[in-house]
Amino acid sequence: MKKEKLILSVIAVVFGLLVAGCGLYFFRAAKTNPNANTKTISFTSPTPTSPPSISLKLNQPKDEEVVSSKSLVVSGKTQGNAIVVIVTDSSQDVVTPSSDGEFSTTVDLDEGQNTLEITAIAPNGESVSDKMTVTFSQEEF
Repeated sequence: MKKEKLILSVIAVVFGLLVAGCGLYFFRAAKTNPNANTKTISFTSPTPTSPPSISLKLNQPKDEEVVSSKSLVVSGKTQGNAIVVIVTDSSQDVVTPSSDGEFSTTVDLDEGQNTLEITAIAPNGESVSDKMTVTFSQEEF
């Protein structure tokens, strides 16, 4: 009797493993592969752009400067054949630099904070800009 129980137990375990294995096989076969719908993304390295052939160096004013005069001198250096455009909150000025590239002009400021954008434009169309803030105040500090 013990021998028969042992044989029936072994047969039941083998049968159970066989049923569980078949169930697992059918479960995995019915499942969709998530990698089948995955798209591959490739990145290309950006090519660096060459720096502009034009330069702009401002002598004055300095960024975030506080001045007590309504007239402000804007001066600097760029290429001699460039055109310099100075845009403030209330005006636009176009300046032609000297043959060595030096330029200087006077702009009028509004009361309070003024944004100045100075742009040098080369004949080939390249440009370089510098943006700054200058505050006009007549208060004593």
